[in-house]
Amino acid sequence: MKFFRNILLIFILTVPLCVYGKQLDYKTSFTNPVDISALILEHDREQNVYTAKGKVDLKEGARILNADYVRYNENTKDIFAEGNVVFQDEGDIVECEKLYLNLITKKGTIEKGRIFIKKGNFHISGEQIEKVGDATYNMINGEFTTCGWEKPAWKFSARDVKITVEGYAKTKGTKFHILDYPVFYLPWGMFPVKTERQSGLLIPELVTSSRDGIKIKNSYFWVISKDKDATLYAQYIEKRGLRLGSEFRYTLREDLKGVWDYSIISDKDYDNTRYELKGKHEQVFKNDLTLKLNMDYVSDMDYIKDFAPTTSERSEEQIKSTMYVEKPFKKSLLTTEVAYFRSLLVRNNDSTFQYFPYITYFTEYIPIIKDKFYTDLSSHFITFYREEGSTYSRFSLEPKLRFPYSWKGVNFLVNSTFYETAYLINRSDTEDKGTKRRETFKIEGDMNVQLLRSYNTEMLNLGEMQSLIKPQLKYTFIPNTSFRDIPDIDPYDRIYKTNTITYSFNHYLNAFSEKGSKELSLLEIEQTYSLSGKLNPSELYKGYGDRLSDINARLTLFPKDELSFVHQSSFNTHGDGFTTMSNSINHRLPNIYYLDIAHSYAKDLNNELYFNLGGGTYKHIDGRYQIRYSFKDSMWIDTLYQLTYRPGCWAITLTMTQTKRPRDTSVKISFDLTGLTSI
Repeated sequence: MKFFRNILLIFILTVPLCVYGKQLDYKTSFTNPVDISALILEHDREQNVYTAKGKVDLKEGARILNADYVRYNENTKDIFAEGNVVFQDEGDIVECEKLYLNLITKKGTIEKGRIFIKKGNFHISGEQIEKVGDATYNMINGEFTTCGWEKPAWKFSARDVKITVEGYAKTKGTKFHILDYPVFYLPWGMFPVKTERQSGLLIPELVTSSRDGIKIKNSYFWVISKDKDATLYAQYIEKRGLRLGSEFRYTLREDLKGVWDYSIISDKDYDNTRYELKGKHEQVFKNDLTLKLNMDYVSDMDYIKDFAPTTSERSEEQIKSTMYVEKPFKKSLLTTEVAYFRSLLVRNNDSTFQYFPYITYFTEYIPIIKDKFYTDLSSHFITFYREEGSTYSRFSLEPKLRFPYSWKGVNFLVNSTFYETAYLINRSDTEDKGTKRRETFKIEGDMNVQLLRSYNTEMLNLGEMQSLIKPQLKYTFIPNTSFRDIPDIDPYDRIYKTNTITYSFNHYLNAFSEKGSKELSLLEIEQTYSLSGKLNPSELYKGYGDRLSDINARLTLFPKDELSFVHQSSFNTHGDGFTTMSNSINHRLPNIYYLDIAHSYAKDLNNELYFNLGGGTYKHIDGRYQIRYSFKDSMWIDTLYQLTYRPGCWAITLTMTQTKRPRDTSVKISFDLTGLTSI
């Protein structure tokens, strides 16, 4: 029994523990009975050597060892196994013709062996695999693939391989084969073979661009510690120069984490050194004090347009960097923010207002008389700073009173808000310095009825449905307010006279089943009417200059999990038609296709269509087509064409992108070797 336990231990130790990032965590202790069978079992007492011949079969739990011949020297702890040697453990298989191993030194050799690792479908073979240490293996004429043993679609082969567990695989004379044909050669290579994150070079990235020429990016992944890592990269851009960058990531705790990205280039096309610092940091201190940093600082207005990876980023007109501190109290919240805005439309940013700082304090609804009267308070203090132009500080205090009431199914709500605002003119060449004040108030009355009905339906297997109809009337009054000597910084500084009624109709449809609740549709329509003269500008409604505001509408439909439709619009009833409108439809059939269509319109500003179609697996081919088209300018803005051929254990993707912001056409070819990496 002891002899065959040692044999099983030997084979466990001979399996390479880590191959190309995959670790086999075999147990070296036995907890199950060992069953042994062989045609002949002999013991030389003088030499203390055990010999088993013919159909040697050893089983321990789920582990199985088979061989034609096994010899074990109890004195020297040497093991020799020969002939159809097979070891199986939970789907992982080791096969070889001969095995030599010493239990004391844990060194030995496997001849003409191959290893299959179920998780990841790894297939590794070699003419000779030598175990030269507790965690180090040398391999002669070795091969690696995830495509199986017979005619693999791709494989790596190397003349010499040295693998160190939790270290690296160092290779000499490395070839990459496609359908058994070598396609490229590396005289020397080094790959991380660690189950956890491992420092090492990443596969280079190659792109050809009509605007920038050839772009080659080499990156190094650096594991600093278990909770910190970084990526350092150097990108050669043919027409611009060398762009250097780094990305640092850390998650010290769930409430202490962040990521920072820095890049710099001495741009030949721009004739200047350009850079960007971008990052996020989140941290929670004692007593729920929260700090959030969100930074995006660039050297010039064109950096985002030239180097941002996505269309939405390249289309930004302004970027913002903030440092935000939040401290909750019982039924109130205090926040402090420092914000820096960078306009991407002008080169000189000195006239852009910055918030140095922006402090807010507000409370929850506090009952004065239980279930009758409530009050709450909101306030803010902002210093509007800039290098050029006037600078100001503004303090606002807004106490509120609320009176909710219901009568025979009709819901009433009366609000009153008092606005006390003070301005300090810090620097100005045209305005008198000192303190300015503005005082006004707002009274609102709200009345609504909620009509609820529940019913069952078999349509689309929705089950129980609930329909809620909510007609609503709202009255708003703000008296005439003088703006004399009051700075005009943002819309908050101009609270105009208001005497309006807003009427709205809302409908909400929800479904309830064993899986939970689900929103099926939402419809909201509202319009404002002025009771005294024409409407003034206000954030309370859209459209002004006449008695009636624009009609605002929102419609959402979610009939099935894979299908959705969203519509939002503002319609001018005085002849201008739609002033803003957006529509989007999304449909998903998993593993078949996906479709996204969106249209956005803003009068005199933009009129764009976005179309995104992809998916499908026809004869191992996936595709994607994406376009953004401007009806206003009668031109496409961005297009993307992508084809992926994925026969099984590998894939090749061809991507072509064309952009107008900036004007560029680029082509990228990428390879994916399943279970290994992407190139």
